[in-house]
Amino acid sequence: MDYDAKIAVVGVGGAGCNTITRLTDLGVKSAETIAMNSDRMHLNITRAHKKHLLGSSLTKGLGCGGYPEVGQKAAEMDKQKIESFLEGVELVFITAGMGGGTGTGGAPVVAQIAKEMGACVVGMVTFPFALERARMKKALWGISLLRKHADAVILIDNNKLVSYVPNLPINKAFALADEIVSNAVIGISDTIQCPSLINIDFADIKSLLGNRGLGMISIGEGKGANKVEEAVENTLNNPLLDVKYSGTKAALIHISGGDALTLGDATAIGEGIGKHLAEDADILWGARVNPKLQNTYLVTAVMLGVQSRILDYDFVPELQYTRKEKEVLKNQYNI
Repeated sequence: MDYDAKIAVVGVGGAGCNTITRLTDLGVKSAETIAMNSDRMHLNITRAHKKHLLGSSLTKGLGCGGYPEVGQKAAEMDKQKIESFLEGVELVFITAGMGGGTGTGGAPVVAQIAKEMGACVVGMVTFPFALERARMKKALWGISLLRKHADAVILIDNNKLVSYVPNLPINKAFALADEIVSNAVIGISDTIQCPSLINIDFADIKSLLGNRGLGMISIGEGKGANKVEEAVENTLNNPLLDVKYSGTKAALIHISGGDALTLGDATAIGEGIGKHLAEDADILWGARVNPKLQNTYLVTAVMLGVQSRILDYDFVPELQYTRKEKEVLKNQYNI
């Protein structure tokens, strides 16, 4: 596959690989999908352009047992292989679920390698449910590390996602998170690579995403006679992270619609969202026609440089383990 700007989406761990499968099944043409996991069985059922079993000599293909340090070590062991996958890639999206072992520990390592190779790196990760207390602590550890190496880390909080669709079975809620991340990635990469109603230049994307810290996704939909106003209102009311976006300094807005989508409507949606952000906010928007949407407008807005109560510190929190867990790490994984 030949791209004007080479883009790769790397899924690390089980949740990240699920997103990669969805992207691959959607037939994404503007980016290459790469799946990395320490769990051989899950990797075997993952669909991707390229796949790699992380830390096979360390985990024996059986996963990381929920230990992020094992995921970290597994990725570090395979640095040369990861470098070979990312050779020449200019924009790297890293998808993972935070709170487990492989994705939590491995995603920051992949981000660091990609960044050292000169790529613009964007983490797109999910945050666990509040009731998963042990996973939450690990997630904070992983996100804090990822922020040190990625240009931007876009968080999707599962708690916010479920609050919008409270009656959705949990497996479908996870599938919805995959769909949102997939739509965001395709929206960004397609408007860079493919002819669109409003194109986004890769240099502008790189400038916008550079050193932006924490980000979040907001989604909206508009139908019927007032679809422009409805799309703007729904996007502003559906943030997938508990943040205040009024001071947002940068945003990337992607609009898709049926054959009725006009340049005027796309501009109106972009401006309608933009006026709620900081006055000097750097805003890019792209728009593509998708005949399948008919009379519907779909908006995916990525707000960058936001502040969240979840991560209002700049240090990496220490992981706490029981004596038994420490013994497992030492005896089984030599950590």
